[in-house]
Order: sequence, then structure tokens, then C-alpha cells
Amino acid sequence: MFSKKNLLIVNTSLLIASALFFASCGHGEAPKTDASTPAAVVKDTTSANEVPQTSYSLPSPLQIASIFKKSGLSFKDGLTSPVKDPAKYTTNLNKSINLGVYSADLSYCVLNKQSQEAMRFMKLCRSLADNLGMGSVFDESNLSKRFEKNLGNEDSLAYIIAELQMVTDMYLDENDQQQITSIVFAGAWTESMYIGSKVYEKGKEKKLNAKLAEQMNILGSIINALKAVEKKDAAISTLVADMKSVKDIYDDLPSIKNNPDAANSDKPMSFTDEEVVTLTKKIDELRAKFINGL
Repeated sequence: MFSKKNLLIVNTSLLIASALFFASCGHGEAPKTDASTPAAVVKDTTSANEVPQTSYSLPSPLQIASIFKKSGLSFKDGLTSPVKDPAKYTTNLNKSINLGVYSADLSYCVLNKQSQEAMRFMKLCRSLADNLGMGSVFDESNLSKRFEKNLGNEDSLAYIIAELQMVTDMYLDENDQQQITSIVFAGAWTESMYIGSKVYEKGKEKKLNAKLAEQMNILGSIINALKAVEKKDAAISTLVADMKSVKDIYDDLPSIKNNPDAANSDKPMSFTDEEVVTLTKKIDELRAKFINGL
């Protein structure tokens, strides 16, 4: 069995620092933090006789949104999740996946100054968190009230989201529910890639294309993180298969298949428009499955 302390080690200094760095591009000034360590590292540290030690870093929804935003990701109406009643999600797997989806939508709205939409997704996140038995994290340091009070202040909202991520990760670690963290990451990554690919289709921004390719490198780490907690919930096996189906499409793209070292190269990667369409189609299917609770 994986120990509670060793299975998930979360260091949030870069998480908050990245949010504040992006926010500092605005008009406000943010507190300084130490950004010398990874944002979220999941470690499998079972006995050396069982499984070799592995680790994989996973970004927060806010980090992904920040990366895309700085690469030309503008706000487009109609791209965020249309679901208004999270009560439709009846399993812990669906609740956790869509908590990730809502978190990505929340970050997308905050970083694009869509205050009212951001408030809507904050409430949806709170509702799903309540259903998962961890709604109390939103009351930590009055996070919900502070979020509502600071609507319109992008700097403060980004900081509050980063703090919420920190408190949530700590809560899940302390309560031996690390599997929720990995599932949430999977949902958030899928929603972020969906939004990024749709915006790219409209404007063909080269920097955004490069970031889509870059973010695909995270998928392997998400799959590994899910495998590490698979025994905690049998339903996770289905999610692992879903995420692998996207990776299979990615691995078969000519840009990747014909250049296996591309992902490890120092040169920025990019896809052809045809490859983006192929990848987007699969991500669309998976995203639809998630938000429809299938």
C-alpha cells in the first residue's frame, strides 16, 4: 500500500507564484513567493522491492490557463461547460472529473476578466466539493466570501484560486483521498485542452499551437498519476483507458510518430492544422463524455 505522506507530496509555492506572476501583468501588485520548487508532484515511494520510485509533476488548472493565456488564448463565449446542475453527477468519479472541468473554466474566466461567469463556476465548484464531502475547504480563510468580494480584481481572484488549490490538496492528502486530486487533474487538463484547441481553430495562433503540443506532454504524467491510485477506486480504470485513448491518437500523429524525440527536444513543438483537427476530435469526444456524466 502507498503511505499517505509519500503518495502525494504537494508543494504550492510555484502554484501561487505562477498565478501572481501572471496577475502582475495587470495593474495590481502581488505578494512575493518562493518559486523554486514544482507545483504539484505525485510520488510513488513504495518499497524498493515492489515498485521503483517514480514521480510526475502535474500543473494546476490555473497554471494551464495562464500558459495558454500568455500564448494568445482569448475568451470566447460558449466554450465553457454548459452544465448548470452538478446534481446530475452521481458517482465520485464523475463529480471529481467535473470538479476539474469547472476548475479549468473558473481559471479561464478569471484570467479573461469574466467576473460573473467566474462566480458561477466558483459556486459550481463549491457544490461538487460539497457532494464529495470536502466543501469545508471553501470556508478556509473565508475563500468563498473573499472571492465574491474581489470580483473584478483579477490579481486577487488568481491568488484566491491558487490558495484554494493549496487548501484542497492539503485536505485530500490529510484525509487519504489522493485519488480525487489525480481525477480532478484529468478533468481540468481535458477541459483546458478543449478550450485551447477551439480558440486555436478560430485564430490559428502559432504560439497557441505550440502550447497545445507542449501540454500534450503532461498527459503521460496524468495517466501515471491515475494508475498510482487506481486501487482506491475501481472506476478509475475507465478514466485511465479514456486518457490513454487520447494519448494513442497523439502518439500516432505524423509529427510525433515520425519524430519520436520531438517531445524531448529543446525546440518548440507544433502540430499541423490537420493534426490539431484529429486531436481535437478525440478531445471533444472525451470532454462530451465527461460533462454528460457517462
